[in-house]
Amino acid sequence: MWRALYRNALDPEAYFDVDRLRALMRAVAGEPVAAGPTAPEAALGETVRQAIEWAEADRAGFEKLLATSTAPEVVTALLTESLPMASALGCWLQNLSAPGVFEDEVHLELMALLADDIGVGRPEASRYCEFRLLLGLERLSGLAVGAAELADLPGVGEELYALPAVLQALSRRSDAFAFELVGIDHLARSLGMLPCWAALRSSRPAAIDWARLDLAAVTGHSELGDPVRLSGRIVAACAGLGPDQAGRVAAGAAWFAGAVREWSRRVLDSCRQATDPEQAMIALLRARAREGAVYHHDYLIEGRPLSAWMREAQQDPVPLLRVLAASRLVKPGNSARSVLVNGLVGVRGRMFRIFSPEDLAVLRRWIDQLPARTDQPVSTDQPSGTEQSAGADPTPPSYPTARPAPPVSPELGVSPVDLRQAYFLLQGRALEPRTRAFALDYASHWLELAEKSLDRPESLPAEWTAEGLRPWLLAQHDQHDLQFQQATDAEEALPERDAVIDSAVQLAPLTLIDGSWLQGYTDVHLASSRVGAPLFQTYWDELGNGRLALNHPKIYRDGLADMGVTLPPTASWEFAHDPRLREESLRLPVYWLCLGKLPITYRPEILGMNLAMELSGVGGSYRSARRFLRHYGYSTRFVDIHNTIDNVSTGHSAWAADAIDSYLRSHPSRHDPHRLAEEWQRIRVGYESLSPVQPKRGALSALRRSRQPFPAPGKAPAGQEQAGTDPAQPRLHHPPIRISA
Repeated sequence: MWRALYRNALDPEAYFDVDRLRALMRAVAGEPVAAGPTAPEAALGETVRQAIEWAEADRAGFEKLLATSTAPEVVTALLTESLPMASALGCWLQNLSAPGVFEDEVHLELMALLADDIGVGRPEASRYCEFRLLLGLERLSGLAVGAAELADLPGVGEELYALPAVLQALSRRSDAFAFELVGIDHLARSLGMLPCWAALRSSRPAAIDWARLDLAAVTGHSELGDPVRLSGRIVAACAGLGPDQAGRVAAGAAWFAGAVREWSRRVLDSCRQATDPEQAMIALLRARAREGAVYHHDYLIEGRPLSAWMREAQQDPVPLLRVLAASRLVKPGNSARSVLVNGLVGVRGRMFRIFSPEDLAVLRRWIDQLPARTDQPVSTDQPSGTEQSAGADPTPPSYPTARPAPPVSPELGVSPVDLRQAYFLLQGRALEPRTRAFALDYASHWLELAEKSLDRPESLPAEWTAEGLRPWLLAQHDQHDLQFQQATDAEEALPERDAVIDSAVQLAPLTLIDGSWLQGYTDVHLASSRVGAPLFQTYWDELGNGRLALNHPKIYRDGLADMGVTLPPTASWEFAHDPRLREESLRLPVYWLCLGKLPITYRPEILGMNLAMELSGVGGSYRSARRFLRHYGYSTRFVDIHNTIDNVSTGHSAWAADAIDSYLRSHPSRHDPHRLAEEWQRIRVGYESLSPVQPKRGALSALRRSRQPFPAPGKAPAGQEQAGTDPAQPRLHHPPIRISA
């Protein structure tokens, strides 16, 4: 179950029901509860204090184990079992950024923490990537796989996926758990490095950049400052919203404190088992019994088929352990003369390649420590759990078995009927099934229109070549400059002041969600990949690198204010229905919002659209716009900043081209010309989708799926009400958290 949940939760497009997530939280650490009569801030402080004390004691326990055991199996167990958790570091922040909170100062600071977690500016520099380096140094390179392959590693215990899986799943519903996620982050930053890694660091101080595994440390990958202090500042901003929000933050921290203790107990237990040959053998039998039960029906031990012993060993391996020790397969104290690890697993043996080298090492250690046989009969009726070695703690109880989640109803959610309703509904991150169906239909329809524009002179080349896109990019830049010079030489007429203002207003739905087509690339593992790293860095730039003063939507709002225009908050129902905005001005923004929710489904198209957008104004239209704005005395900061950061040498345009080249050079189809051409065609269509042949009026209503209408403006869309809220007020898809008014 936990592996399956982990695998599903890694999908950035996955949707999880809130009640299901609460059940999963209860399964790994109990219900997250508010502070009760204790003030939330005091409860949070006490939770942090106790967690830090626990972490120190737990680290000492790991250090003692590592110091008293010379067996390499201990380090192997520690790294293997903590592997899924390493992959989840920082994941709880990955979906908090959304168009509806692009101008929210606290969300920008949350993204600054995330940017540091993934190593913004460098591919393969996330915290998990650093952990994979450690695996290589410990000769465990077979475990140093991408996150998508982690769920398939048989050496990792099922329950060690539980907490990382729940954290990943919670992040996918940041609209419902934003404050709990802030509490989780604060507790994680306060703990810094998890105890098992802190203990290992003491014996390997120069192995890796250990700060990358320390959530309290400044790494220098961003202008972050002190992560713990910043996290505390965010917590204070939440508390300033009211006792309910403060209580949810405290509850999230308390839940994570309990969950990480249970997780750490399991890692420590696995390490202790690794020092005890008998416990390691019990764990191996339990792991392999299900597979082995399919075979060995004819091989009898004590009058019973070995397959029957195997079936029982899935729950209780001790009886099988005892009969194997007494069988002719084993020579106690002498693995070199034992059939089990020689003849049977040899080239001509019936179990050739059944056991991995690590499994065989466990078998040999167990056999070598067995005492010589006596004439006393071997008892096989001992109850499970009575064979713990002296000094070993009992195995932590299993997590409660959660029932399989029922399939999410395809009727859940709201399907917009017009562009204004769609623009409002798509401001968040999570997509309920009906809303997702709309997003797929809308994007598909838009891309069909874009495909009709592929023969334009300014389109991407018909074929991609190994030299990449940089030469083509420079040629396009030269063309933009030529067009600008020709327009200047012809003394291009200046538009009227009212036309300049109206144009700025109509562009507001687009520019106030600047970068939204890339929002799916805040996913930790996408953002740290070679293809995704430049996309996240572009998104990070669009939103100001964590600083409100550099935030592009904020800069654009300031420019509108300079013109005497004040628009409602971007995520509000009022903004989408503002009469000053023409409906056609929402067509392209809605497409951007759809793409941002579907980073896997439309990966090639996003790559192409991103290049088109970043290149669109460089050297030409931005310079023209600057000329118009200066003429009327308006701020030119928005166009100035884009004309520099989007440049074709070291800016967004260059990164966009490099991301496409990296994608195609590493694509599985790169050696198949036909399939590679198909991927390139999708990128070309994405490039054209920035400005395809314009749809006719009413084209939205021609989409295939049925639509459920919203109530009149000012009312909440059907299905958007939440318990305890005023149904007359539309729900914000991400709660704004402001430090100051």
